[in-house]
Amino acid sequence: MFSAYTIVFIFLIITAALTWVVPQSVVVSNNGMKEVIYNAIFNDAGEVIKGVGRQPVGLWDVFMAPIKGFEKSSSVSIAILMAGAFLGLINSVGAMDAGIGALLKKYTGTTLIAILMFAFAVFGSVFGFWEEIPAFSIVIVPLFVLAGYDVMTGLAVLTVGATAGNMSSVVNPFSTGAAIGAIGNPELSLGSGMVLRLIMFFVLYLVGLFFTVRYANEVKRNKEKSVVADIEVNTMTDEQAELPELTKRRFWSIIVLIAIIVLLILGYMPWYEIKLQGGRTFQDIINAPIYLLAKIPVLGDLLGAKHMTPLGDWYFGEFSFVFFLGSILIGLINKIPEDKFVKEFAGGAKDLLGVVLVLAIANGISVLMGGKTSGMSVTFVYWIQSALQGIPAWAFSVATVLAYVGIGCFLQSTSGVAGITMPILGAVAMALFQNSKVGAAGGQIMLISAFTLGINFMSGIYPSATTMGTLELFNVPYDRYLKFVLKIFITMLATGCILISISQYLGLI
Repeated sequence: MFSAYTIVFIFLIITAALTWVVPQSVVVSNNGMKEVIYNAIFNDAGEVIKGVGRQPVGLWDVFMAPIKGFEKSSSVSIAILMAGAFLGLINSVGAMDAGIGALLKKYTGTTLIAILMFAFAVFGSVFGFWEEIPAFSIVIVPLFVLAGYDVMTGLAVLTVGATAGNMSSVVNPFSTGAAIGAIGNPELSLGSGMVLRLIMFFVLYLVGLFFTVRYANEVKRNKEKSVVADIEVNTMTDEQAELPELTKRRFWSIIVLIAIIVLLILGYMPWYEIKLQGGRTFQDIINAPIYLLAKIPVLGDLLGAKHMTPLGDWYFGEFSFVFFLGSILIGLINKIPEDKFVKEFAGGAKDLLGVVLVLAIANGISVLMGGKTSGMSVTFVYWIQSALQGIPAWAFSVATVLAYVGIGCFLQSTSGVAGITMPILGAVAMALFQNSKVGAAGGQIMLISAFTLGINFMSGIYPSATTMGTLELFNVPYDRYLKFVLKIFITMLATGCILISISQYLGLI
């Protein structure tokens, strides 16, 4: 399989080729109603020119598209780089490893499974935890073997927990953030649909926890119940790595991470949806301390309180801000020398530069496709909308989940898939539901949740380098892994589909 860069660039070339045969169309306003004029363009004066829709692009446009795509995705890109820089720093001081080690010493059995799975689910939902699994498995899997379970129990804690978090992706910039950025609707932020994604997170986590605990207890009672009972696996119990000690500095570093997660939820939660008496909303209440701070002479100006974005109105800039501030706090808490701080900060950002480049190429596709009011994208929306006319919201959500499961067979980059598909499907969702109870933004929220659910379901079972590398460490055959996780992930997928389908009736969108 080609790399994500190559696959996305191939889609870019295909898109360029389509401009030679697929006409552009435009959207105009007719007595307050939007109308698509097929096979037409806008001239420089904004006038509609009919019958000249085909606007073929050449090599200049193909190689310029990723550059323009990078400009288009700049806000998402800086958020990804700041998150990477923070993770590089907190990992360099051993805080996350030490925190896991402290949990291992304090808890055992079902309690330990529940806590660790929740931690990995949170990591998945906040920053797309997956590539880190091999490193953590060297510690987690031997621990569960020594506790009387089997290798698969340890692998399940990691993979099932992370998949539950990734499938919900509450504030994950690599999937939810990339999708919102690719749709390009200024009315959407990471807070849009957050309540739905939070509910999905807890429900999917509980589904995964139920299956994992049930299996773990069966194996502990009878080793023959293990899915790897008849084969020789590598438990790595003789090579169990020693985790660093949870010092005060590492403890406070973890507190910074927790504070960032809490701040992100507070910042993106749409508090203005909670109406109070007198025309006020709960956003006024939760931001009262900020408003009060802004009125304090000198201190308010020193902190820049007047310029703080109110909680509930955050966007990608605020996401970048909290991770940038968190990085500085990690440096101060751990007294990291300036030269090492810069090296680890830049190194963490560099590790995620590949994601940013994939996103830039993917957004280049939307540059060639066109925008919401003109371009080849309008033509595709027109065709798809005509085919799906009258489809109920629940059917649309299920169909898109299944579509993303299929797409995940060929492309694993969530940011790449978002860049390729969201400009079209986002516009389709807007067109299909703008005059319905769901609304245009509601349809796009359902689409985003369907995207994270479907693409990350496939990531959990796809034979990627991360999955296969981890299984190779413990000599666990891929078919045994699938035999164990497939029923869990399918149940989670079906549960997520139901939640998205009924979200409109529960007032979640």
